[in-house]
This record gives sequence, structure tokens and C-alpha cells, in this order.
Amino acid sequence: MYDCNIVVIDDDKVTLELLQIVLEDITSSEIISFSDSIQALAFVQSEKIQSISLVICDWLMPDVGGLEILAALRESKPNCPFLMITANATKQLVMDSMRLGASDFIVKPFHTNNLLTKVEKLIRDAD
Repeated sequence: MYDCNIVVIDDDKVTLELLQIVLEDITSSEIISFSDSIQALAFVQSEKIQSISLVICDWLMPDVGGLEILAALRESKPNCPFLMITANATKQLVMDSMRLGASDFIVKPFHTNNLLTKVEKLIRDAD
């Protein structure tokens, strides 16, 4: 069990709920969820982001995309691990995300064990 606050951003409410349920098994701290990417961006740009240990974010969302949220996170908390979620892991997306500082990727639909392995590695590597 890890003591870390995690932000989860996904416009698909089913995916968001699944992520919350899976992550509750590995953290004793807070999981903050956003289905609205504009609200998520405001949070990432606020001082509240300083208490966050990991951001998990969907790539394709209405209004604000995952790459924009990643870029904002790199400005406000440069070393915070960022796991990009996508249903379409194209070579260009991977290159753009890595250039902006994504820590890792997971492709939808994902297996919960794969998600937990990636999340635990990102949390351990950040310490």
C-alpha cells in the first residue's frame, strides 16, 4: 500500500470509475477524479497539484486533451509521473507524449494487472 495522492482524468465515466476502484487497492491516500478536462486542467495549474504523486490521464477528451494537460503539468510540477491512457497508441502520439514528458502509456482496453504494474513502478521510481 502506497501513501500517495493520485489524479485520474478521463471523460469516460466507466473508465474513470474502474480506475478509481483499482487504484484504491494500492493507495491509502486520496484519489482525485475528473471527467471534465477543463476542471482537470485548472487543478493541474493550481497549487493543489503539489500534493499529487501521480497523474493518470486520457489522451483524447473534449475541450482539453491529454497532451495539453501533460504540458501544463510539466510547467507546474515537472517531475510528477504522468501515465497516458489511449485507445489509439500511434507512433506520433507516443513521440509527442514522450517529447512532452509522459512517463509511460497504457492502451485501452487495459488489464488491471498491467495498470497496477505500471502505476506501482511510476510511484516507486518517483521516490
